[in-house]
Amino acid sequence: MKKLIILMALTAHFSQLSDASSMPVEITGMGVFEGETVSMLLPQTATYRRTVKNAKRKEIEHLYRVCNGKNKKTCGYWENTNTKKKVASGTTTYNKNKHQLIIKKVKKTDAGVYTTGNKMNAFEVYVFA
Repeated sequence: MKKLIILMALTAHFSQLSDASSMPVEITGMGVFEGETVSMLLPQTATYRRTVKNAKRKEIEHLYRVCNGKNKKTCGYWENTNTKKKVASGTTTYNKNKHQLIIKKVKKTDAGVYTTGNKMNAFEVYVFA
């Protein structure tokens, strides 16, 4: 029953998207419960971005750099683009074989719109308590 409600909510949300000219080229989404794992089908890139809303409903952008062996000090975590500080998140990795950005043990604060670094693809994540 919960999955049906989630599916209905996602369908209603995406049907309200009307102006595709200002949206990324491709947008998909998924609803998960806190503590679960979410896998987002996104192309491989050096960076990913997400737009989340804080408690005051203000949009905040976070940046994630994929580790490549040369950037050990600045990779593997979500960073607030304004404050340059690490932000709390589930464990994030990228699976090159499956072309998926994966977040394990999702937190409520992980809810938002995830994009590639160039913002050409997007994936919206809803987190239910």
